[in-house]
Amino acid sequence: MTNLHNSRRDFLRTGALGGLGASLAFTMGGTASADDAKPVTLANGMVIKPDIGTTRPRPAGQKPVHDLTTKPLAKIRVAHIGLSRGMTHVNDTLAIEFCEVVAVCDLRDDRAKRAADVCEKKSGKRPEVYSGTVDIWEKLVDRDDIDVVYVSTPWAWHVPMAVRAMERGKHAFVEVSAGVTVDDCWKLVDISERSQRHCVMLENCCYGENELFILNLAREGVFGELTHAECAYIHDLRGMLFALGTEGDWRRDYHWQYDGNLYPTHGLGPVAQYMGIGRGDQFKHLVSMSSPERGLSKWRDEKKPNGGKHASEKYICGDMNTSIIKTELGRTIMIQHDVVSPRPYSRINALSGTEGTFFDYPARLALNSPKKYRLEAKGSHSWLNDADLAKMRALFTHPLWSKLAERAKGGGHGGMDFVMNWRHLDCIRQGITPDSVVYDAASWSSILELSSLSVATGSMPVAVPDFTRGLWKSIPPLAIAEKTADVVLPAAPAVVAQWSPKDLAADWKTVTWPLAKAITGAGIYVVEFQYTRGASRLDFKNVALLKGDTVIANDGHAGYSGNANQKNTYRLTVDAFDPAATYSLRAEIKPDGPTDSFGDITIDKQ
Repeated sequence: MTNLHNSRRDFLRTGALGGLGASLAFTMGGTASADDAKPVTLANGMVIKPDIGTTRPRPAGQKPVHDLTTKPLAKIRVAHIGLSRGMTHVNDTLAIEFCEVVAVCDLRDDRAKRAADVCEKKSGKRPEVYSGTVDIWEKLVDRDDIDVVYVSTPWAWHVPMAVRAMERGKHAFVEVSAGVTVDDCWKLVDISERSQRHCVMLENCCYGENELFILNLAREGVFGELTHAECAYIHDLRGMLFALGTEGDWRRDYHWQYDGNLYPTHGLGPVAQYMGIGRGDQFKHLVSMSSPERGLSKWRDEKKPNGGKHASEKYICGDMNTSIIKTELGRTIMIQHDVVSPRPYSRINALSGTEGTFFDYPARLALNSPKKYRLEAKGSHSWLNDADLAKMRALFTHPLWSKLAERAKGGGHGGMDFVMNWRHLDCIRQGITPDSVVYDAASWSSILELSSLSVATGSMPVAVPDFTRGLWKSIPPLAIAEKTADVVLPAAPAVVAQWSPKDLAADWKTVTWPLAKAITGAGIYVVEFQYTRGASRLDFKNVALLKGDTVIANDGHAGYSGNANQKNTYRLTVDAFDPAATYSLRAEIKPDGPTDSFGDITIDKQ
């Protein structure tokens, strides 16, 4: 939603910026109290108060909303404020059968009329139009025939619009970031609890295909115990930031107001859900540092956009901001922000645990035990190949994505916008708690101001307030939406034989193992030698499949299995199967040291 330039900047100075408050909750020597901490003055002269890292007590009469349920609705009546980015949400709600768009609002008359025209053409009903004055949105919010208000405006308006919507009995669906300051975030939390209405931040990146895939992998235990995540918003926006009358124009303002992570939630939201932040774990503190500010000034000075009218603007936000968050369980999250450097888009989107690691851009997965999933990979020293990754997607694609992928085709941001809107609105339809609530909106958004405080104090640790007020210890992790059945893993290759010291000698030795019922028909069989324990690895060569005393298949290459494997699989072909015959496996084997070596031999029919 476009604002009048002067009124917007006056609002920012007297409202959002005037509400700044922060504390240096951690020092190099330990924890400092708010009484000991001193105000911090930023490079632009703004003063940060010393208490934003403190968790505030719940005011009397407020109730938590982490499990808030509401009356189910057959039809959800939706209103939209802000019709630039907001048109994506308008189109999505028009495409959802249980929604009706009843009102649209924008400061610009042309945008509001255009949105109403689209609604009328697609639904046959023309929504009420609100436009032309800065406060016209208040009349929309005050209506009594609205269930959900979408707020897709510049950041400075998110909190006042969401607050008024909740106070008037509506659920507030707010674009990212939900709030600029920690005070703003607490205001959203308190109003949501007081009104018992949901405040949902529209973090679409939580609903991307890869993000939902990783979430499902994490919930199914594929990563083992989670230890670390990395995320970012890296997007070259230099041209957009000087495009007058667009989102970029007002977003540029924050580059002279803050030196920190200006846009944390696209990267942080998904990894927070993977790691159960607010649901079994919680942000504890962060440290943040910024590179010098160079890129935005250089681009402006060289391009002289808009006739050079921005020449006097003094930007303070470093080109790259890097923050590290420590959680209550001791896990770590690295988060970066860079929108002014010449580099390809990335949110990093990485998750690591004791059993596996995923990195995005491009998508890569490494697993500790790939054979558990019947993959070609032998271990975690290489990323899975395309075929193996496709097998993992077939097993673990999130059921919500499977349900909606076809409908989401052609939608915003690769379909994630539609999946997000459908899911949040379906929760309201059912009366159940949405996937993310106001505590998530507040904790993810608070990083903007908290990172700026850490940068301003020489990268000192800064506490992250607990917006759940202790509830994170008992809230269960986010469930897998639309899950109807457990994941069934492919059957593991059968262990048909084993080796132990009694089979070994100091030099090469030929050993034969009976295969009993392992050969079941004609086809290709993959035999794998896998070391399990002992002082020595096992070397092997000349592996043969016998029918009675006759060799019917042979693979002569040499390999070994130990702490690492080298060519430890053999492909043997049975051209004709004889159910009455006796089959066995023969190989030449030798330990590379003492005869202290143990392992399994598996066979898998392709």
